[in-house]
Amino acid sequence: MFEFFGLMKSKAKRAKILVVDDEPNIIQTLQDRLEMNDYTVISANNGKEGLDKAINEKPDVVLLDVIMPIMDGHEMLERLRKTEAGRSIAVIMLSARSQTDDIARASACGIEDYIIKPFDLSELLAKIETILEHRKVGAGA
Repeated sequence: MFEFFGLMKSKAKRAKILVVDDEPNIIQTLQDRLEMNDYTVISANNGKEGLDKAINEKPDVVLLDVIMPIMDGHEMLERLRKTEAGRSIAVIMLSARSQTDDIARASACGIEDYIIKPFDLSELLAKIETILEHRKVGAGA
């Protein structure tokens, strides 16, 4: 019985990560790896869906692609930052675009990091953990 309460406690502390990308294989790879590392994962296939899920689900971290249909990552990020809930969500951009103006545009919206695809999953996980630890300390948790 006590094991049940321990399980509930650990699940309650799991960080929620939203993956927004139009490539199903990238979403699946990230979801698998994040879930193996005890994160709760939600996903979206475009910026509009990602924005809706970010506002409604309030993830701890958003992994956001730039080039997507319907609404690109830059527009999603800019709209997210205009919402009350979206100002405090950590965002890591994951993109094949490495142009300085793309990075500068994302940085102006207060992203945590901009990672060029292809990326190393272990490094990404380390960055996520660092962000979550920093935010926990900053929140006094």
